[in-house]
Amino acid sequence: MHTLLSILHVLLVVITVGPAMFMPWLGERALRERDGDRVHQAGRRCMAFNAFTLVAALFGALATVTGDRYSFADAWLIIASTLYVVAVVNGAAVIPGVLARIGKELQDSHGVMDGEVLEQHRGRLLALSGLNLVFYTVVIILMAWRPI
Repeated sequence: MHTLLSILHVLLVVITVGPAMFMPWLGERALRERDGDRVHQAGRRCMAFNAFTLVAALFGALATVTGDRYSFADAWLIIASTLYVVAVVNGAAVIPGVLARIGKELQDSHGVMDGEVLEQHRGRLLALSGLNLVFYTVVIILMAWRPI
């Protein structure tokens, strides 16, 4: 049973974490093109893929419980789990909210936005997306390395 849970965990991580990490960058591209609909769409997809990572996390937790090699008391697992929670909240709530606000502003202004406002939105989005990328990268490194 442990092997099956581990396989499902890794498979779901491969399918969901990559898009969760990079979906906000599609929103930034749509922002540069001043396309409000695509910015909204990127926000919805970002939220969905980050939410789907919860299923992978559930299988990872079940694999940890059913196995006897690792426990939730391991420092690397505590750090990785904490960073994962921060990444999921950022990717499923904060970034989609920013993308929704930017998309609505673009739609209301019919794609016309002051260059300074555009750069402020872009900077905020890039900072949040970069943080999410770093958080997920550290989680992946810790999960693959599993220092004891």
